[in-house]
Parts: sequence; C-alpha cells; structure tokens
Amino acid sequence: MTRARLVWRNILGNLFRSGAILVCAALVAGLSLSATLVVRGAESGLRQNLSRMGADIMVIPWGTMSQDFDGAHLVGMITARWMPRAYMDRVRAVEGVEAITPQLYLSTLTDSPYCALPEMYLVAYDPRSDFVLKPWLDHDPVGNLRLGEAIGGAAVSIPDGGDKMQVYGYPLKLVRTLQETGGDVDQTLFVSFDTALAILEQVQNQPRPPFQIAPESISSAMVKVRLGSDPHEVAVRILEQVPGVVPIESTGFFQTQRAQMVGLLRTVLALAGLTWLLSTLFMGLVFSLAANARQREIGTLRALGATSRLVLQTLLAEGIVLALSGGLAGIGLAVLAAGLFQKQIARAAGILITLPPAPILAGLIVAGLALAVLSVTVAAWIPASRLSQQEPALSMRE
Repeated sequence: MTRARLVWRNILGNLFRSGAILVCAALVAGLSLSATLVVRGAESGLRQNLSRMGADIMVIPWGTMSQDFDGAHLVGMITARWMPRAYMDRVRAVEGVEAITPQLYLSTLTDSPYCALPEMYLVAYDPRSDFVLKPWLDHDPVGNLRLGEAIGGAAVSIPDGGDKMQVYGYPLKLVRTLQETGGDVDQTLFVSFDTALAILEQVQNQPRPPFQIAPESISSAMVKVRLGSDPHEVAVRILEQVPGVVPIESTGFFQTQRAQMVGLLRTVLALAGLTWLLSTLFMGLVFSLAANARQREIGTLRALGATSRLVLQTLLAEGIVLALSGGLAGIGLAVLAAGLFQKQIARAAGILITLPPAPILAGLIVAGLALAVLSVTVAAWIPASRLSQQEPALSMRE
C-alpha cells in the first residue's frame, strides 16, 4: 500500500475525526482572513480620521500675528508675511518630523462670483507633497495640478454656463472640489506654485498690482509628526533649531484626538498579531488531541511492519491534507461573505470591509493557508514523533 493510499484511507476511515480537524482548519483560516480584513478596515478608518486632522504643526515666519485656531491645521496662515522656501529643509531635518508641505497665501478676493461666502482666499500649495488636503478629496486624489488648474473648497464653484473662472484676468479650470471642512478651506481656491507664478506675472502687468510675492517664498509650512512622537516636543525642537520661524501646534482637542487614535491604531495592530497567534495554538491543540486518540491505530500499523518514519510522515501528511482542504473552504467562505455582506457589516459594526487588490488578497490567502499548514505541522510533530517511536505493544495497550 502506498503512502498516499494510506493517508486517504486513514482520512476516510474516521470521517468524524477528519471532519472535526477539517472544520477547525476552515474556522482557523477563515477567521484569520476575516479578522485580517476587519483589522485592515479599522486601521484604514483610523488612519483616514487621523489624516483628516491636518498638520500637527504649522510653521510660520517669525513676527507673524498668529490667530486662534479652533480647528484642524488644513490651510496656512492668512498673512502677507513670507519666509524663504529653503527653511523647509531645516524643518524637515528636525527629529520627529515625518512630512512637510508648503503653502503660500496670495490674496483675498472680496465678493467673488465664484464663492458663496463674502471672501475667497487664493493659496498656492504643492500637490505632490501635500497631506492635509488629499484626505478631503473623497477618494479622488490629485497627483499633480497642471498649469491653469485649481482645487476649490466646498463653497467655491463656477456659475452655471461657465467652464473656467477668471482670477485677476487669469483663466483657471476647477478640477476638484474638497469636502466640507467647516473651516477656512471651504472658501479657499488652491493652485500649484507654477500657476501662482503665472498669476503673479499677470498681476504685474496691471497698473496697480493687487499683491506682491517674493521669489521662492512661502507663508507657512505644514508639518506632520512621525507616529509615536510627541508633537509638542517636535515643536520645541523646531523653535530651538530653526531660527526665524514660529511653530504653532494644533489645539489641545486635536492633540487629544490624535493621541487616542494613535493608541487605537496600535491596539488594532496588536489584536491582529494576537488573533494569528491564538489561531495557531487552537489548531495545534485540536490536532494534538486527535493524534493522541489514535495510539491503538498507530500501534497496529507498527506491528504490521510500518516504520516509525512512515508513521510520522503519514500523520503529518494527513494533517496537511485536512489543513489545506479546510483552509481553502474557510477562506472561500470568508471572501464570499466579505464581498456579499460588506455593506451590512459596515452598518452593523461601523467598519468598512473591502476586499484588497488581487495581489494583496492572494498574499492573504496564501498566508491563511500557510498558517493552517504550519500550525498543524508544528503541533503534530511532537505527538506524532512520540507515538511513532513507541513500542507497538505499549501503544496497543494504551
């Protein structure tokens, strides 16, 4: 009798035992994948909420009259003071700074036909390094703005019948509209620095230029603090190490919210690791109990001439076959449930579960199967090795 036939005969010879191991493998692999998808959904939601809090620190020129901020740092200071853009490299070098993006306030347009509010702010920003506006673009981010393109706040729009807006005689195409933030962003028109330079050239040709901008200057730098760093300590370092600037931290409310979200994010990641560990231990326990209950059967095989190596390989092969079969069934059900009931799960639990892209999903499936197979192999090795080495007479008596 070949080893493969022996494996299948043992599996089919006790359907209850084999079914129990198969169901456990399906639960372990399916629940592991489900837990991973839930954790990814919760992590994505937490990171989205954390990113929508804007910059942790706003760096402005020394001597700027700061205003009270009661919201997130999403748009820089509305001020005519500037600082050299080269200051950004000094701020970026400060310990704890993860990202930095510049903004430049250009001017304020009063009673503009393109804004529902009395004032509309014209601000230049860098779409490539931006992290404060991107989360408010409702899953439609901008990689870069071409010359003459703009992004508007929720209160900015083009009247019916028009396709472009005229700002100081320069035509602008509104390509995106931000979600409502409840702050100054809603009444702000954002352009790239290249478009801002083109508008400045247009303005210079007017008899009385409405605004002036120094070359290679910015009015504020938005700073994102590295996860795990204290924003207050980073702000103190910026004040000490970068002369000529003033760091403004986000309000106490947003600092508290940020700390809570960082704590939740770490908890979610820890729970993911704990889930995989408990799954492995559970699968190993089930197979160990099943292997110990087969001492008479193994003793009979040894008495009929089976070597200890053959017995060990047979036990491990049985476990791997059952683990792969159950794992595939459990993962298939988990993927099917996530695809069909994601809206119901989102309404019930408040967590949006979405299937990741095909390469990532394939990796998760392979990892789930590997978890089931590895747990069975590791857990089965000790009892199977012990039972395969026992004397046949001793195994048959127990």
